[in-house]
Amino acid sequence: MPKQVSSASRVTQVLLIAVAVLAPATSAWAQPAREDRITVSYAEPTNPAHKIYRDVLVQYRALEGMRDRLISFRWTRPLKLEVRGCDGDADAFYDDAQIVVCYEFLAGFWKAASSSSRPPNVTRADALVGPFMDTFLHEAAHAMFDLLKIPVLGKEEDAADLVSAYLMLQFPAHEKRGLILGAAYSYASELNVRTPRDLNRPRLRFGRHASFANEHSTPAQRLYSLLCMAYGADKELFAPVVERGYLPKDRAEMCDDEYEQIDFAYRTLIAPHQDAPP
Repeated sequence: MPKQVSSASRVTQVLLIAVAVLAPATSAWAQPAREDRITVSYAEPTNPAHKIYRDVLVQYRALEGMRDRLISFRWTRPLKLEVRGCDGDADAFYDDAQIVVCYEFLAGFWKAASSSSRPPNVTRADALVGPFMDTFLHEAAHAMFDLLKIPVLGKEEDAADLVSAYLMLQFPAHEKRGLILGAAYSYASELNVRTPRDLNRPRLRFGRHASFANEHSTPAQRLYSLLCMAYGADKELFAPVVERGYLPKDRAEMCDDEYEQIDFAYRTLIAPHQDAPP
């Protein structure tokens, strides 16, 4: 009889894979640690069910791995990275030189990653670490705009999405594919999308126009922008998102230009605030 694996063990196994991606051991992106630039904090969970997330993150130094990915930026004030409980609110945010990701957010990622509707080409680890990385880099983009005084033309939340996607697309091919697909799956989960056909079905929704006043774009727009960035950066690696209908062909025709525009903006506005590679 096969040995039964507990739910806690499954969480641990997948988190181990996730934090391995966070650690940039051999990446050219990694820089020598500069404690004066970034600090990390793992707060004790207020919900006992979240203790497993904290324990694994601490054991495998997940925030230290994220710190090493962000240490090359010349932050004008010490930047703090923290995971903590948020009284049941699944959230992540940047404020006053601090990035916070809630344990409730991690629990939501795990739930989506374990869903039976997860496509077979998105692994459980990708579905967990992709949105986790995307979330931290999105909030790091807000920190760049604030602390490095990066000008933003347009909605700041859209700009943060683009910076996050751009940074993930600088990873090696075998890593960036999983990160992008995992992050895209998190948006698809919000839309209850299981197949490309779901994206093209007429949808009847009752709501208020005021619901579009949110500072974030809709999950569908964020999904398409992410996939377009990825396809524009590497057509060969991300060809399946167009071939399978996740990214419409008429949008895909513009993705080269969209990626080049972001690449130029990043190299012009943000890259000068980074240390040169050793």
